[in-house]
Amino acid sequence: MFEEYYINEDTLVIIPIGKNKAKVYDLNGTYLIKKSVFEIVNISCQYYGSSYTGRYIGAKKLLSMDYKLPIIIDEVKETVIFPTSSPKLDSCCWICVNNIDNYEKVKKNSKIKFIDGSIIEFDISLNSLENQIMRATMLLMRLKRRKNNPKKLV
Repeated sequence: MFEEYYINEDTLVIIPIGKNKAKVYDLNGTYLIKKSVFEIVNISCQYYGSSYTGRYIGAKKLLSMDYKLPIIIDEVKETVIFPTSSPKLDSCCWICVNNIDNYEKVKKNSKIKFIDGSIIEFDISLNSLENQIMRATMLLMRLKRRKNNPKKLV
């Protein structure tokens, strides 16, 4: 079990296991971390120079939304994650949109296939999952657009 993990471009998903433990699926392996999912998200935001609150406010501004927002973890590598439910819930997972290969409905849940071939089932409806993927993709698109065409002061 590890003490720290920073979300990066290889992160697939972070899943809660109890109140202060998380399982991280990464392109390089699976890790058990002695922190809550939200702590990992917040510490990762800080590692890249912000905080969860700062990333949330930025996403809110870019998307004109304020519920279950995706956030930018790393602006340079354009790493964007999204929650499967309200981030306030202990059951909330965070998924990296950059590493999703495909997804499908499984009864009332959804199954995601990641770019490394791993498949994980989530307690989220297909409609909710598609909505979250759309929001995360929109955030990523707006980040790229602003990076490529920054507004200049006149």
